[in-house]
Amino acid sequence: MSGNSSVRVVPFASIVASATFNTLILLLTLVGNSLVCFSVYYFPRLRKPTNYLIVSLAVSDLLVGAFSLPFRIAQTVNGERFPESLGYAGCRFWIWIDTLCSAASIFNLVSISIERLMAVKWPLRHRTKMTSKRAFLMIRLVWISALLVAFLGFVKWSGREMVVIMPQCAHVSRAYFTIVAFAVFFVPVAVLLFNYACILKIAIGRARQVQKDKDAKAVSFTSKRGTNKADTTGTPATPSKDISIGINRCVDPLGDSHRPTKSTRLQSMRQLKATKTIAIVLGVFIFSWFPFFVIYLTFNYCPYCFSPTHIPTRLKSAIVVTFVYVLPVSNSAVNPIIYTCFNETFRSAFVQIFKKITRKSDTV
Repeated sequence: MSGNSSVRVVPFASIVASATFNTLILLLTLVGNSLVCFSVYYFPRLRKPTNYLIVSLAVSDLLVGAFSLPFRIAQTVNGERFPESLGYAGCRFWIWIDTLCSAASIFNLVSISIERLMAVKWPLRHRTKMTSKRAFLMIRLVWISALLVAFLGFVKWSGREMVVIMPQCAHVSRAYFTIVAFAVFFVPVAVLLFNYACILKIAIGRARQVQKDKDAKAVSFTSKRGTNKADTTGTPATPSKDISIGINRCVDPLGDSHRPTKSTRLQSMRQLKATKTIAIVLGVFIFSWFPFFVIYLTFNYCPYCFSPTHIPTRLKSAIVVTFVYVLPVSNSAVNPIIYTCFNETFRSAFVQIFKKITRKSDTV
């Protein structure tokens, strides 16, 4: 979301630092998310429904770098005042594209969390049911929903125009921002947290089942050794009571038909491992955007809460810089870094792309 309607005199050093930071984030956003898209396009092993959803998320971040960040940099260089040369239409476009990208990002994360929950809960069925066609259907729904939210910015709330360009480009309707905040962030985050809580519960249950199987095998192995030893001394081999106990420990109280098979558990553990990276992406997203929405809602409904009598000027400045100007902007660039650190397949693809680029540059 773009800036607020108040402005302060910004020192030249702060302007240079802010413009440099935003330019660096812009470059990282464009390069990193382009790598994600190219990796899925060039490497067949990455062409999976989950990764198509990740590409959709990368596209929303690419749009931030290509269309939203240049406006932010222009406003920063202009002393935190929206350039008059960009005009009213430029301000409206900035608000629209910023809202579109924010909505698309969170809706993509919701769709990914739904897909991950299906993959973990029904791992074998997921392989046949979650097709590329259904993934693209989810992506279409994500972007249609994001477009609907973005076009709310064109509504004349309270019967008058609520977009201002001086001193900063902003939408000053309290109703608009409240609706967007809950539609784009708070409600989707509640869905995300619920889905990942379910995934965590399933993961704990599967881990316990694996441990029970290991314990049962250990008891069975010990009992067999005791039986074989008895056979060598001439004692007739009889079914051991310990073996039956070990077997009973593996029996699902609902019956064998409800007990997950070994292949199901193995597939589920693989899906859980793949889910870990997405969970980190989600955590970083919430950490980056939650303070922003809380601050802006507070400012809309309690402006005096930010007055010098309630909060020191330096502390206010630090909070605004960190949670309004730094973290939300950085989120668009951080996802490819997460994939590089926590996803071996994407990391390998990135390395191969860099090698190809390096070889081409050497031949030239």
